[in-house]
Amino acid sequence: MMKTSRFFSAMTFVLLLVIWQGAAAQIDKKPYTEWSEKEAEKLLEKSGWAQTQIFTDNSGTSSAGSGRSVNSSQTRAAGVNQVNFHIRFLSAKPVRQAISRIMEIRQKGEVSDQMAAQLRSFANSDFPDYVIVTLTVDGTESGGQTREATALLNKLTTVDLKNNTYLLIKDQRVFLQEYQAPRRDGLGARLIFPRQVDGKPIIAAESDEVRFVSELASTFKLNMRYKVKEMIYQGKLEY
Repeated sequence: MMKTSRFFSAMTFVLLLVIWQGAAAQIDKKPYTEWSEKEAEKLLEKSGWAQTQIFTDNSGTSSAGSGRSVNSSQTRAAGVNQVNFHIRFLSAKPVRQAISRIMEIRQKGEVSDQMAAQLRSFANSDFPDYVIVTLTVDGTESGGQTREATALLNKLTTVDLKNNTYLLIKDQRVFLQEYQAPRRDGLGARLIFPRQVDGKPIIAAESDEVRFVSELASTFKLNMRYKVKEMIYQGKLEY
């Protein structure tokens, strides 16, 4: 029975990998200006550069502030609300291209020349000095822990986070350089890290994975893994 279970677990992993590689190939096959809204949204929700960490909100049934992190693929239990932290590498070009494409589509052809130029610049700019990770939050209900999480992102500072927020690559911790609270642009809170340490890029193509770790509060401890091999876009490592 155990061998059968392991076999199906392995097959599930292989199938998910094939599905992801197929989706990545589709994105790579055409310019981002031809992506559908669905393709762009998928890249921002679950891809090599974007993941979602989910917390169950039990504030309605137990003491306020109690929460549990769950896997983003788990189905929500009836009557249990969720708080979703969307964690994205904004400095990765495909993330910015997906955001730009969605904005363009939702404007329904009414993008001015000036706005179009700004979107192109945003989508295609390079980030030679910094890695920027963004955090946005939403939930199945607007109250409870969703409100708490939103307020938290607005009040946190660099000092609050600099010692417990880092990117982990192998055994190296690259600590937060600067935290910026959310602005009105909808991109969320920005967490800025150096792109190089000791003159070397913090992530290399031969790296296995990158972990984003941040203890925003005792209730919200973020720990998300990104596979480096899934961060290749148009033949280049993007982060």
